[in-house]
Amino acid sequence: MEINVKHIEAKAILDEYIEGQGKRKTAERYTVMDIVLDTEGHHSADEIYAMMPEKFPVSRATVYSTLSLLDEVGLVFSHQVQGKTLYERAFGVEPHHHYICKGCGRIWNFSNKSVEEAAATCRTPRFKKMRCSVYIYGICDVCYARIYRLNKKLEKQRQQNMTREEKRFARIDKELAESALWIKKTKK
Repeated sequence: MEINVKHIEAKAILDEYIEGQGKRKTAERYTVMDIVLDTEGHHSADEIYAMMPEKFPVSRATVYSTLSLLDEVGLVFSHQVQGKTLYERAFGVEPHHHYICKGCGRIWNFSNKSVEEAAATCRTPRFKKMRCSVYIYGICDVCYARIYRLNKKLEKQRQQNMTREEKRFARIDKELAESALWIKKTKK
């Protein structure tokens, strides 16, 4: 059987914290911790609950409370993304930041030393910095393409539903806009 040093170190951190708080050491807490340590990415508590072994029944409440405990200890990071909490392994992970697509909710990690350097040089009187996390919200290429196709489809439908007179005025508006651009360019 292979001994996982990462799990031993994390268990020692959790043991120390639990003893300091006077809480109980339970197999359920350590099983949740092991699952999170072995999982890549960002997952909800329900997703982590679904990863629990069937032969080891754990309540949903235990998973939620254990994830909260692991967040307090610093073994996981919790992220509030689009109205839900996602958890990510923190122990043994290099500092990184996140791109979040507002279309599909997908999250990508990225590293940027200049962000860490800026945070390190930022003065914070009477405040001890523990970590820096940047979230960049936008639209991924897949969602952007989907939106572009939808807009094209809607424009085509709008064009098809226009009367002859509306089409004529649209053509005149386009010609006037092109003329205005030409005049603006020639004046420079």
